Amino acid sequence: MKKGYKTRTQLIEELDAARKEIKDLQSQIRKYEKIEEELTHSEHFYQTLFENSGTATIVIEQDTTISMMNNDFANFTGYSREEIIGHTWTKYVAEDDVDRLLFFHRMRRIDPSTAPRNYEFKIKNKNGKFLHVFMTIAMIPRTSQSIASMVDITERARTEKALRDSEEKFRLLVESMNEGLGIQDRHGIITYVNDKICKILQLPREQIVGRPSRDFISKRDLETWMKNIGNKDAPESYEVTWMDKEGNPIYTLVSPRTVYDSQGHFMGGFGVITDITAIKKLEKEVLDTSERERQKIGYELHDDLGQHLIGIDVMTKVLRDRLVPLSEKNARYAGEINQLVKDAIEKTRRLARGLCPVYLTFLGLETSLEELADSTSNIFNIECIFRCPRHIPIDDNSLATHLYYIAKESIHNAIEHGKSSKIVMELLNNKGIVSLSILDNGLGIKDTTKVGGIGLRIMQYRARMMGGSLRIESEQSGGTLVTCTFNLVKD
Repeated sequence: MKKGYKTRTQLIEELDAARKEIKDLQSQIRKYEKIEEELTHSEHFYQTLFENSGTATIVIEQDTTISMMNNDFANFTGYSREEIIGHTWTKYVAEDDVDRLLFFHRMRRIDPSTAPRNYEFKIKNKNGKFLHVFMTIAMIPRTSQSIASMVDITERARTEKALRDSEEKFRLLVESMNEGLGIQDRHGIITYVNDKICKILQLPREQIVGRPSRDFISKRDLETWMKNIGNKDAPESYEVTWMDKEGNPIYTLVSPRTVYDSQGHFMGGFGVITDITAIKKLEKEVLDTSERERQKIGYELHDDLGQHLIGIDVMTKVLRDRLVPLSEKNARYAGEINQLVKDAIEKTRRLARGLCPVYLTFLGLETSLEELADSTSNIFNIECIFRCPRHIPIDDNSLATHLYYIAKESIHNAIEHGKSSKIVMELLNNKGIVSLSILDNGLGIKDTTKVGGIGLRIMQYRARMMGGSLRIESEQSGGTLVTCTFNLVKD
């Protein structure tokens, strides 16, 4: 065999090896073609997904240029692809948002965990209108690119701003109003108070919110307050006495409103509270002044006019006696004058007792009420009884006077409106809780919630001025029961 020539066997072997390599290459080509087909399919899939995601989506390069965008982003901003692709996103973002977003852009490429994935900002569209958008953004793995999708929240932002403006307007209104406003939940826990409430109670807001409202209510009004919480039939407004941090009473007028859910379950309520302490003090001063003037007139009637009439009585007696031997007719006429003077003295005494009943008897409330019962029986020809099983020491003349006039007004109502033929007054003391009750057998009151009249209002006012309460009830057997209750021993 010549040198450099291969044998037949070698050529066959090389040919088989070449065929095998060709076969392997063909297999690899088919494999690559399949991979290319899958990649193409995947690219088409994600391209379709990208273009039809329903949200405006872009791909951002490290240098802030936009390298990809979908139709939604074009529709979103009004710009064409040529106006966006290859341009920096800072061109389309509101100036006051650019620095913040650039900072996030840099931090995201240093450490993605240090930049937020979601935030809001403003985009300026082609028409120059600013759109509020909510963006979700993340880095594409193993690249320096990020992908961001955006949702137009302009309408929501406008609504939220309007809501915030409205809340701020009403907050300023509530905080600047002259009345107090408080809110409590279904358990009576205070959840909000305005500045006026803090001023009324002389406490900072943090010492009021979170506490039960009953902590600040006076003992005498606590039962009424608790009864009215959640009560659909609660009065539109009523007086409530609160206690400040020093324990001093604060008189207020409360206008409550209850809140219910859609199923009618009580959820809590709020109340507008008006501080009437100054008015109460002024009313008390007016009433005290009125009582003093009444007493002064009573004293003057009793000690001045009464004594003057007694002098005339004596003089007319002397005159009558002197005229007897001279002229029987003139003596009889002088006697008639003397009787008129006696009648005037009796009327003056009754008027003085009416103006100043407790002071002028010098024996206290019990004797004054007993005299009131006797005079009522005599004048109106009805049965009027006063009962007081045990002596009750009431040294406060102002308090005794209030009670007397409550009894007198009740008797007047029983006779004038109730057409009563029997009235029973009873003064009782139960461990320091004193009650004066006036029960009649008259026509009664059909609806005690609609009882009105200035007399009743004055009675209620007198009861509150003495730190008590007034209750009017219609008896089942007929008649009316008026009860005034107060604590003889002050807290």
